[in-house]
Amino acid sequence: MTATQSTEETKKTAYEVALKGESKTPMLLNVESGVKDIISALAKKEPIKGAEDISPEAFADYPNSITGVVMHLVVTGLKAELDISFDEIPKSIRQRGNTAMNKKINGKKRLLTREEKNELLEQTQMSYYETRIATGVITIDDAMNSIREAFTKKKGFEDIGYVLPVGKTKYPYWQGEEN
Repeated sequence: MTATQSTEETKKTAYEVALKGESKTPMLLNVESGVKDIISALAKKEPIKGAEDISPEAFADYPNSITGVVMHLVVTGLKAELDISFDEIPKSIRQRGNTAMNKKINGKKRLLTREEKNELLEQTQMSYYETRIATGVITIDDAMNSIREAFTKKKGFEDIGYVLPVGKTKYPYWQGEEN
């Protein structure tokens, strides 16, 4: 279940309050810096200082803005504590998604240029990082993390059927298409 889906569950709450459409009113919050640090980490999908055991995957579906995270927590808290929901989802927590990328995927359009494909494939190799490790610009751990990220990104493309062929002159293509 995604963060915003919790407000859309089919189970109705005891109370449903009108959101009042597009009208907005400011609400300033003065909070301690620790509170802001946690909310910022949630929005940025970063580890939380002081709670490193909580994996960023646990809140990966949270909104990407501080306002969105606060509103998500307010909405889920109202529902859990007082059984109150809104008649529609507040705009700050509506799931928008990466529509440009989704359109490209759905239309089987090009996702990467040949140069971007080559760069990504190079980033999966330790040799890509050797000079920077030797000069002390990055550590071996940094290089390993970068390799892991590149492999994850490469696998993400492959999982949706996008082929990244080895060879500097070869273009990426969709499975089942001529390359």
